[in-house]
Amino acid sequence: MVKKKFTDYDMRDDFSFPVYVGYELIEINGIKGIDPDNRYAGLLVRMNGETYLELSDNPTKKDYDSSESIYNGSDMIDTQEDSHDWYASTWDGSLQFVFHKYFKMDSSFHLANDHFGGDISKWIVSDYSIVKQHVLLLGVEQAKLTLDHIYSWFGIFRPEKEWKDMESLKFSDLTFENVKFSLTVGAEGKERHPMHFLEKTAYMFVRLNFDEIQTREFTYRLAVAVRDLFQILTGKAVGISRIVLNSDQSYNRIKENLSPRNEEENWLLNQSFLPDYVEEKISGFAIPYQQISDRFQEILMQYFHDDKLQKLVESYLIVDQFRVPVDTQIITLVSAIESYYRDARYSEGGKKIKCAFKKLERLTALLDDPNKIIKGSTHGNITTTSDLLKEMIDARDYVIHGDKADKYTSEAELVPDLISFKRLIRQAIVNIVSLQVKSNN
Repeated sequence: MVKKKFTDYDMRDDFSFPVYVGYELIEINGIKGIDPDNRYAGLLVRMNGETYLELSDNPTKKDYDSSESIYNGSDMIDTQEDSHDWYASTWDGSLQFVFHKYFKMDSSFHLANDHFGGDISKWIVSDYSIVKQHVLLLGVEQAKLTLDHIYSWFGIFRPEKEWKDMESLKFSDLTFENVKFSLTVGAEGKERHPMHFLEKTAYMFVRLNFDEIQTREFTYRLAVAVRDLFQILTGKAVGISRIVLNSDQSYNRIKENLSPRNEEENWLLNQSFLPDYVEEKISGFAIPYQQISDRFQEILMQYFHDDKLQKLVESYLIVDQFRVPVDTQIITLVSAIESYYRDARYSEGGKKIKCAFKKLERLTALLDDPNKIIKGSTHGNITTTSDLLKEMIDARDYVIHGDKADKYTSEAELVPDLISFKRLIRQAIVNIVSLQVKSNN
């Protein structure tokens, strides 16, 4: 069986590795690694999107006086806030890990014949990297994302082609939170040569390149914004299954050349949204790439620059992705639209729009025939856009303030109309994002 490269693991994988864990690095033959005389055995298990570490130690804070015969809970490390990055290696040395965020679930003194004896502790590791070497770049120069459905959505690469010769799609001069970056869509693939046949697999990635080194936190916010954009354009549940940070060759900014040190990190972290299973189909997209390929650069520039649009998309996807109660969905969606139009003004007089109904009406004005969407949606109680918007606002006001009790029905009766409301919002967002209409906020 061929072993996986460290960059091949993704956030849907389950695995279990016996590891050695160290809290500090020492230099061994010119390379920094875990001190073999100061390391602890452990078991690292990833299962259903969560990563657990069982460790044959219950580590204390750095300033703890080991000569004291008694210590209490305040002397112990509970999270990364009490320490710093930890380091780990599989027992055979084939995989290296850097743990960035972790917190203790349990600890005890244990006598056992199975894993460990003595002090043991159990941890959830919520943010870590699988790496080639433990000393990492302090920041992010680039991030390569593996996203669901984009291979089918772009529809420009095929396994039978030589992906190494394929020209990538590059979009430059983009700005997110006042940071400039470029976005590249490229193809990669693998080949297997079992007896008597050749097996080729092609897939696509989105790479984000920064002019200046960025933080992990910023990089993840941008990655989520990219994911959300593709969810709107594809109309499908897009997850980020892999994030590989930096390059397999580091760039020496002083000597202006590449050094052989591999600074790639396969970054695994707990995400709020990652579909368990993905079935890719080359159909059923909200708007196919071929329809907007000529203006995709402009679409990216507008979307990443417009924080209000990003927030509207985020709020819509929250209720679309998770099992949120009906009342909470209505509150979230109505409030999100009001926030999107918080700076909107009437065309005559230039006065700010404060009326919730007028703000929601502005969004539906971006649709050619909203009444048709409602009538073709579900067997709800409402058949006109105006009545639907009033019903959603009345329900929101009742849930929050207790007002308009006579106009509130029940969650069960609101469900069909809420579905219609969400379809109106989705189509309006698609129209704005794809530049089919001009934003009117």
